Parts: sequence; structure tokens; C-alpha cells
Amino acid sequence: MALSLKFSKREMVMPLVRFSVPTTLSAAKTRALADAVHGGLVATCNVPVKDRFHLISVFAPERMDLDPTFPSVSRTAEASVVEILFLEGRTTAQRAALFRHIATAAMEAGFQGDDIMIVLTENAPTDWSLGYGRSYGDSHDASDGLPDASTAEK
Repeated sequence: MALSLKFSKREMVMPLVRFSVPTTLSAAKTRALADAVHGGLVATCNVPVKDRFHLISVFAPERMDLDPTFPSVSRTAEASVVEILFLEGRTTAQRAALFRHIATAAMEAGFQGDDIMIVLTENAPTDWSLGYGRSYGDSHDASDGLPDASTAEK
């Protein structure tokens, strides 16, 4: 039986989030930052709760070269970078609300506001493949042009 995946425009909001955090940051604090980001995406950008795709990279202090004062901030050793990649469509107001939500939740978890740098990047559905080497687009049918697993050569 071939696998068939169909997605509607409404479902096309899945973000991919990359975190760059220092080794000095505890696992609990790293999790709190991830929760802050996901909570913000759900609350401000209509991301479904189950759409959590996070990659967390941990760096030694000498591997994170972040200007401690640009632009008019004061970063500490806990400075972290959050990169959010998702499909186009967020308004300027949604982006601003997302930034505020993440910063507020991170500060409630013990971060200094200056220690959270967030970078958003949006792209088109054709820039994603969620499997089978197919462009995401409006429809994602895994059976198109691929041999059925039961008939494929072994």
C-alpha cells in the first residue's frame, strides 16, 4: 500500500526552529527557551501545538562569537540564538507579537532580555520537502511516481 499525504493551506505552518545555546546553559533552561519559542509560535502564528520541530545545538563559549553589546544590549554568557524558518504569510504584527512573547516567556524562565536573539526567515512551500524528495506545495502524495514498497526490487 502506498503512503499518501495530503495537506491543506491551513496546515502549512510547520516551523523549523534551530537553537544555538552555550554549554553553560542548563538543560532545564534550554528546555524553557524551547518552550517559550513554541508557545509563542502557537499563540501568535497559528502553529498547531503538535508541530514542534526543534534542533538544539550546544556550543562551547569559544564557538559562539556574539558581539556582547551590539546593538545597545548587554549579552551575558547565556546569550542564545533562535532561528525560526517557516512558510511565508506572517504579518509584521504577528512577528512583533512573536518576538515579545518569546522574550517575555524567556525572561520569566530566568533569561536576561538581552540574551535572546531571534531571527525569522520565511520561504515558499516549494522550498520544503517533508519526505520522498517531493516539494511540499499544495499536495504531497508519496505514491506519485514511486514504486510501492511491496513491489520494489529488493
